[in-house]
This record gives sequence, C-alpha cells and structure tokens, in this order.
Amino acid sequence: MTSGRLVYLTGNDVVLLGSPVWMPLAWACVIVELGYPALRLFRYLQQRMAAQSAAVIASLVCGVAAGVTVGAYEYLAYRAGWWKYEPAHAMIGEYCALYIPLGGFLMFLAFVPIAARALADDERPLAVSIIGGARFAAAIAVGYVLAYYLLER
Repeated sequence: MTSGRLVYLTGNDVVLLGSPVWMPLAWACVIVELGYPALRLFRYLQQRMAAQSAAVIASLVCGVAAGVTVGAYEYLAYRAGWWKYEPAHAMIGEYCALYIPLGGFLMFLAFVPIAARALADDERPLAVSIIGGARFAAAIAVGYVLAYYLLER
C-alpha cells in the first residue's frame, strides 16, 4: 500500500519541491481564513472568561474548522482533477487520505496560542513574526507527522 501519497494531476504547473508554486499562496489563504476568525473568537471569549479557557475553546474551534475545511478543499481539488491521493489505510471516500484533515486539525490547535503570543509583543514585531511563523511551521510538521503516524503506521 502506498499510504496516501499525494499525486498532482495537472502536469502543467511550475513545480518547486514537488508541489506547484502556487501552493504556498493557497496555504497563506487557508491560514488567514481560519486564523483570523479564531483570533477574533479568542479575543471575544477572553473578555468573558479566563484567557486559558478562551484559548482552549478558540483552539478547538479552529482545529475543527481546519479539519472540515481541509477535507472540503481536498474533495473540491479531487473533483476538479487537480490532485488525488493514492490508497491509504484510512480514506475519506476515494478522494482523500484521512491523515490530511486530521493533520489540519492538529496543526491548527496550536495556531491561537502561537498567534496570540506573537500579537502580544509590540516591542519587536518583525522578530516575533518570524518566530511565530517558525513555530507554526513546526506545528504543521508535527501535526502531519502525528496524523500520519496515528493512521498510516
């Protein structure tokens, strides 16, 4: 079994490191569309409860939204003929390896604490942006590795 390897089907994209060059822009859009509402929810809840409770709730909402959104995007990409996943141990229909939306859920659990910490530091905006980006990159890697390990190994 190939364990859910992603295969791009378009064949006419400019590719960098195995992915079309537009994928970083697509991911930036996903981060904004999921992260901004999660931070707004966190600020709203923070006015009504302890910051830690607000962060946990906003993180869970963000994680669930990420899992659902990523799963929907995978379905749309499959239907559009952009990419497919080779068979995995755990699949959603024939269009997506289950570790992909689970990885999205896991990585976005870390978004609210990482972003809230970065936004709280007004003194060094460039440095905290770079550090926050590196932390979220690590959360992405850990989320996908953990999801893959849980479902495919």
